[in-house]
Amino acid sequence: MFLFNRFLHSIIRFVLVSVITIALVLGWSAIAHSQLPSLPTAASNDPHQPPKGVTRLGMYEIASVYSPLDRDILFEIVSPTVFNRSQPPDGSLPVEVRAEEITQRLMRALERTHKAKQTPLVSIAILNQDSILQLSDDRTTRPLRLVTVTEPDADYHGKTLEELAQEWQKILQAEVERINRLFSHQVLWQRIGQALQISIGLVLGSVVLWLLRRTLIRKQTALQVSHQEQIAAVKEHVVKRTEAETSTTIDTIETSDRTKADTIADLRAHFLEMIQHQFSLKRQLGIYSLLTLLVFWAFILMWYIGIVVIMSRVPYLMRWWTEALTKPLALLIIWFFISFVIRIGKTLIDRLTDVWTTHPPLPLSETQRIALRAATISGALKGLITFVFITLGVLRSLNMFNVPTSSILAGGAVIGIAISLGSQSLIKDLVNGCLILMEDQFAVGDVIEIGDKSGLVENLNLRVTQLRNDEGKLITIPNSNITNVSNLTRLWSRVDFSIVVAYENDPKQVLEILKQVCKQLYSEVEWRDRLPESPQVLGIDDLSHMGMLVRVWIKTAPMEQWNVGREFRLRVRQAFEANNIKIEVN
Repeated sequence: MFLFNRFLHSIIRFVLVSVITIALVLGWSAIAHSQLPSLPTAASNDPHQPPKGVTRLGMYEIASVYSPLDRDILFEIVSPTVFNRSQPPDGSLPVEVRAEEITQRLMRALERTHKAKQTPLVSIAILNQDSILQLSDDRTTRPLRLVTVTEPDADYHGKTLEELAQEWQKILQAEVERINRLFSHQVLWQRIGQALQISIGLVLGSVVLWLLRRTLIRKQTALQVSHQEQIAAVKEHVVKRTEAETSTTIDTIETSDRTKADTIADLRAHFLEMIQHQFSLKRQLGIYSLLTLLVFWAFILMWYIGIVVIMSRVPYLMRWWTEALTKPLALLIIWFFISFVIRIGKTLIDRLTDVWTTHPPLPLSETQRIALRAATISGALKGLITFVFITLGVLRSLNMFNVPTSSILAGGAVIGIAISLGSQSLIKDLVNGCLILMEDQFAVGDVIEIGDKSGLVENLNLRVTQLRNDEGKLITIPNSNITNVSNLTRLWSRVDFSIVVAYENDPKQVLEILKQVCKQLYSEVEWRDRLPESPQVLGIDDLSHMGMLVRVWIKTAPMEQWNVGREFRLRVRQAFEANNIKIEVN
């Protein structure tokens, strides 16, 4: 029942999309009005230039007369050139106005032909010494004047008035006979039946595409589940390997070094394996996503072609089918190209991120850091690519409808300037956020100090950085306020241990005890994972009336300096007490 409901929901959605598509295609071209078009106004194009669809050849301007049935070109008419359409000469009729007048008369001729019982006749008559073409039918007593053949028409076509009138008579008579044939009951019902067959085919094709899309989604889901299982298996292997290494007793420093290196190499290999699995999953999901996108566009193209074919077959819709082959098709091509380019751009970003993240010479901690950083940067780049290309697509689409995109861009620039003046701090936040990511100043998981604020970086985006301090407080800092930052966990950390001992202690004994504590700490498995190298006893750094200042540097893994420092101080306290080493007390 659930599958049936989803299937029914998809069918309803497909039908709604189809109805909307048909409505858009039918409403794409303007319906011809009964009155003549007005001359260009100040809001129109340059009145000194011919409008669209008019060709100027010296003293003549040429326009086409279209069929009232399917908008095919019947013939070309000619009028004297009007050099300024805002102020046309007296008695002069611009050629586009004359063409529109003829088109309206042909529309009336189509109505008469459709209602006439017998095929109307197109004849040549003389009116005021002008040759005219008129339509006579069996339902009206007065003929319908269609076209007046003028001297400029004959001059442009290189024929006499009589020859040109006879040629246009044959063209119009053939058009009338075609209209009469197409609107006959037999042909009309035959073509309506063909349109219904095409519609049924579109619905069946939509069902097939829906099933194909459902299959692709299922495979994507199964692939994600399989990937999660692989990641869990890799993590479990790493945990078992770590537990096994922890339970192993290390007898010597050399054995400890070798085991440590093997453990790090194994962990790094499994981490890289996890990353490669992730990017392999992204590539496969990208392929399925591309196939899903192609299925979507196949659905759109199928319905577009079906609607155009139906419009070209049904006489009542034939007048719009040529319009449906121009702007709608160009619009589909533009947005298909944009969606395809966006998909390719995202795939290239994933490939570059894959190469960047799985760079072999880097240590494990740096590889993990780059993986987190790459995810943030790749997401920002994908968003930028999507925004840029969609903006270009919108501007190109508006340009197709003769919308002045330059004015929109100028207005957008003014609005952008106004917004930028009102939100300078926001822009500074975004710019500084980009610089933080590009320069890798810090990342999520680092412990940093910003002025008098410090804590663990919990969240980082282009606008703000959020820290969690020792008291558990969440501190939000705008990126524009970050000028000086101290990263306490970048690659490695350090414990700077210093202690003042009394003068009566033997300095060599004090230093030897500290070296033994360092050696013991470094030799234990529990702490070796946190110490990249053996601690360094630097020696006596200062002599004063308070005593001797002894300093030790302990290099630790990131975020481990506090744990190591606490353990080291405890052991030093115990070692000093066991060897009667006195600490200076004021």
